[in-house]
Amino acid sequence: MADFFRVTLGISFLVPAAPRVSVPQRSAGADTASSFPCHVWGFYPQDVTVTWLRDGRVLTDATRSAPQRNPDGTFNLTLTYTFTPTTSDSGSIFSCQVTHSALAQPLREEFPLDVTGEGVLGGY
Repeated sequence: MADFFRVTLGISFLVPAAPRVSVPQRSAGADTASSFPCHVWGFYPQDVTVTWLRDGRVLTDATRSAPQRNPDGTFNLTLTYTFTPTTSDSGSIFSCQVTHSALAQPLREEFPLDVTGEGVLGGY
């Protein structure tokens, strides 16, 4: 994994930094609107593609935050997918996929959705 370095000897060198990904919310209550954030952080340069998938199909109605610059010059952002699951959605495979120039192949965090019969609070 590439790291981000800034060397000052009269010249600054910027080396690509690979993103990291985290999906803290993996369960939801049936018939309750639920948000699933995909946190992507520590990447440089800023250009990154983040996609939510369900059973391998791209979900186009996710909301993406603006990239935020960290003190070390890397960036972070969150892509959030919100929907109201039913018990029949339990077991569907959700994936957050990240494509970035510092990665040899896309990075993917996936999980089977756990839908309970009643609302679930939090997820962190």
